[in-house]
Amino acid sequence: MLNKNQLVSVIVPLYNAERYIEQTIQSILNQTYTNVEIIIIDDDSTDNSASIVKEITNIHPNKIHYIHQQNQGVSVARNTGIENAAGEYIAFLDSDDLWHPTKLEKQIQSMHANKMNACYCGHSYFYELTQSKTAIATKFIKGDIASAYLGHQVIAQTSTWIFKKSLLIDNNIRFTPGCSWGEDLEFLFKLTSITNVCYVEEYLTDYRILNEGNLSSKYSDYKLKTTIELEVYQRIKIWIQENTSNLITSNHNQLNHILDTYLIPFTIIHSAYTYMLAPNPAQETINQINTDLKKYCHRISLLNKMNSIKLLVKLCILRFKLFSSK
Repeated sequence: MLNKNQLVSVIVPLYNAERYIEQTIQSILNQTYTNVEIIIIDDDSTDNSASIVKEITNIHPNKIHYIHQQNQGVSVARNTGIENAAGEYIAFLDSDDLWHPTKLEKQIQSMHANKMNACYCGHSYFYELTQSKTAIATKFIKGDIASAYLGHQVIAQTSTWIFKKSLLIDNNIRFTPGCSWGEDLEFLFKLTSITNVCYVEEYLTDYRILNEGNLSSKYSDYKLKTTIELEVYQRIKIWIQENTSNLITSNHNQLNHILDTYLIPFTIIHSAYTYMLAPNPAQETINQINTDLKKYCHRISLLNKMNSIKLLVKLCILRFKLFSSK
């Protein structure tokens, strides 16, 4: 029988989400698992977000905690939430995303049934413009999923997870302050590297896509994006080296192998491909892409099966685009 005495702290980083924050909070209040505290970390919003949250807090004063901080980014906001969480479990939900009503209850049931301390579910893209949804394909794997997570076999973004707070405290796992790309991957890799996890094989989180054009433009700065993400991968390598005795996987070298022969090439190729879709790509950036392809993409392992094959195909298309741009 489900023990509903275990408090879940739901951390919501907030920045200028006045159009969506009420709906997001309501999706938490509508959970069938009701022993929940909602911690809203306002990263110095400049719109009407704070007023909306305060109005809802007045209706649910024992359920919602509002914290304002100077603008420091989503990573610091989430860390502030962790430090203020009173719950045995922690879950994150972005301020424009949504949960299905049974999300928390089904995940806690799964953790109890499997005697594990972390659980993920599937998620869908929710397109704001058309109000349509697309389920994001993922494998559902139980146990040690660190390699599968790095290899994009398990696709589980931050809002799909719930886990014991003690995992973060005991292993000093936090989001890296100032990191604007790849912060989720770094955090969740660290989590999956030190504990077995279970899943609910349902798509219980909706990740809102506000504007596909804006989404593309966000990733159009090739040099900035690749620099930041390569720094993320370097920190992951350092984590693997410094925490060998705590990692649940017996093959630490495989983790580094996936980074070097799949994830790093994926970042270079995907970022370059996106950049080359933009009109009038700069020759300086094209030269940098060619340099990076030679440095990072000369050995793509087929260990990751279909994902590796797709990456090789994209590399061929990219090389053709680069050749055609001369």
